[in-house]
Amino acid sequence: MKSKFVTIQLGYVLGASALLTAIVYFFATNWEKLNRWEKFIPVFVLIMGFYGLSLWLSRQNGRQFLSKLSLFASCISFGVGVGLIGQTYNSHADSYSLFAVWFIPAFLLALLTRWQPYYVLAYILGHLAYGIYFFGRWGGSSDAEIIQIIIWLGIAIANGILYVLTERGRLHSSFLKWISFQVGMAVLVVASNSQAYEKYGVLMNLPLVLVLAAAVYYTHKTRNKAYLLFAGLWVSITVTVKYIELIIQHYNEFFFIASLLFIILFIFANVKFMNFIRSWNPASKQLDPENRSNLETSDQAKPDGDFTKWVVRVLTVSVIIIGSLLGSLTIIGIVTVVLGFDEPENVLIGFGIVTVIAMIIAKKLNSLVRYTILISGLLLGAGAAVFTENVPILLVFLALTVAAFIYIAGLVHRIFFFLTGVIIASFVLFNWIDSGIIVLTVLTALLFVIFASGQVIANAGVRQPILYSSFPSFLLTLFALTFMAESSWYYIANVLFFIVVFLALVISRQLHIKWIYAWSMGFWIAFLVYKYYDLAWKLLHKSISFAVIGILVLAFTVWYEKRHRLEVSEQPEASSNYAMNRWIIALLVLLQVMAMSLQIGKSEWLLAHGQLIKLQLEPLDPRSLIQGDYVRLRYTISEPPLYADENQDADSKGKITIVLAPNQATGVYEYRRVYTKGETLAPGEVRLNGKKLGYEGIEFGIETYFIPEGTGRIYERDAKFAEVKVSAGGDAILVRLLLQPSVVQ
Repeated sequence: MKSKFVTIQLGYVLGASALLTAIVYFFATNWEKLNRWEKFIPVFVLIMGFYGLSLWLSRQNGRQFLSKLSLFASCISFGVGVGLIGQTYNSHADSYSLFAVWFIPAFLLALLTRWQPYYVLAYILGHLAYGIYFFGRWGGSSDAEIIQIIIWLGIAIANGILYVLTERGRLHSSFLKWISFQVGMAVLVVASNSQAYEKYGVLMNLPLVLVLAAAVYYTHKTRNKAYLLFAGLWVSITVTVKYIELIIQHYNEFFFIASLLFIILFIFANVKFMNFIRSWNPASKQLDPENRSNLETSDQAKPDGDFTKWVVRVLTVSVIIIGSLLGSLTIIGIVTVVLGFDEPENVLIGFGIVTVIAMIIAKKLNSLVRYTILISGLLLGAGAAVFTENVPILLVFLALTVAAFIYIAGLVHRIFFFLTGVIIASFVLFNWIDSGIIVLTVLTALLFVIFASGQVIANAGVRQPILYSSFPSFLLTLFALTFMAESSWYYIANVLFFIVVFLALVISRQLHIKWIYAWSMGFWIAFLVYKYYDLAWKLLHKSISFAVIGILVLAFTVWYEKRHRLEVSEQPEASSNYAMNRWIIALLVLLQVMAMSLQIGKSEWLLAHGQLIKLQLEPLDPRSLIQGDYVRLRYTISEPPLYADENQDADSKGKITIVLAPNQATGVYEYRRVYTKGETLAPGEVRLNGKKLGYEGIEFGIETYFIPEGTGRIYERDAKFAEVKVSAGGDAILVRLLLQPSVVQ
């Protein structure tokens, strides 16, 4: 069965991930005790070991997935190794270069294997490298606005190219096709924002409109229903963004009167579009012979699947939400600006009550129009009541949500009204009770009673939305109590949550109630993760815990696979291009190892031949992250008096090189001037490369230093100086922190 096949694959992924995490935590625990080679050798072993395992598994029957997973782990290990080298040497490497180096093998492996995880990894790394490089280098220049728009355009064009390549079958990734379409549209919307880009943002509306029109035309012509829905969704989002921009720019009476007509047209157009989508069956239409042959071999000829239905629901909900927000803003503008009521909140409350009652009664009205108006009424009326702390009116809206729950059928609709009622009830309780913990406790008890009572309701149309809403809401409020409660309440809430969720898991598993089991498992994992990091923060504990978890998961997966071997063997595995590309992949892995070796060699040469200097530190900022404790450093030279140099703009950003010279009394190197290319340094002077951050100063790539766990406060108190090796070219490596003032030997 497919579900068992997926379970086995997931088990191997989770088990391997846990073991890798355990290894990372173990090295983080002993980081300070390891020399540089003891840090690097395990990474090389992991890269080559995972590659060798992948090669061996590729020759075994039924192990293609594990072979691809092992090769992917080798690629991940390479990325970890690249970051490790930069971290160990504190080398003057820009972040974009780390992502760019990692991107190359990920992208090549995606092309060679056509395995989707590589496409995902390469897409993320490529965008990170591009964004950090261009925004970091030119995003803060004097012509920042036009440059940033050009950078955004570059991202949009790149995603457009990816979409075309995947659409034409040049790249084989449904993920790339989907994400490139969405990101390309989103980037154009951002670049056309006239509030963020006052000079040139308005000019970007033309390419945005052209791309939206082209997307609608092309997806309709190619009979791609899902992507036509996506295009329609982006049209609605664009209209919403532009409307908000216009509100900010034209806050006057005429605008809000015109907006009312616009909202009507917006909802009317979406109603027509949704009716067209529901009735449109592109696969049934006659095509010419050439297109028919292409269509018959594509997934577009298939009937609407779950994905398309999901997109239809998302678009419908999005239109309702957008229409509700636009309508609410327009009504507020008319009431406050056009009509100028002295107490507009009372008008909004009255409007909300009338519209909610009217929409509950108007059963024959188009559902999209009906729920848009109803939600607008709830937003305006209940929102005004919350703003004025009018508890009686809140109780009226609570009663209206109960009435809507009773009289408006539909699972999703009733879940919405139930959750809305819970939110309104929480505002009422917060007005009556000052303590947030008591309010949460009351809500938790109330939701549990509703859930328990819902079990005996005979009407399935009422019972299901009550159960589907009350159970996750109950778990959420109880989970919130586990870290908000104090004193004895803290222990009671934690023990109660542990018992309730454990019983829910056991009972739902025995009774085969999948949705309760899924919600319980999600909150169970969230609870364990939160408590683990709250109570067991030591890295060694994490390392041991993840190792045990990984071993148990892998052991269970092996047992489960043996038990269902016959059923799983019937599942076809995705074809692998490993065999035909074996030599290319081997060369790629070798190049990764060589690249890491060259970087290590370059850094070792700098340490051996660079000049040792001492820098004074500003107050330290100790941090704690999952990889161990480290301190964030800042130096006195991080804020040099650049404004005294006539050729320097203190607000500019970009690369810079400064000249340092030792203070004869203390031996500490201090700022002298900005380095001019080609100039000859005086005896004792060194140059140091950095990156200007405007008025925030300069970063030199030596701002992070890893320390033994739990010693952050010691370094914060006692570290006053740092020893740094500087090459003749100005690159620096942080050697160590000095806990007591000393003179460089």
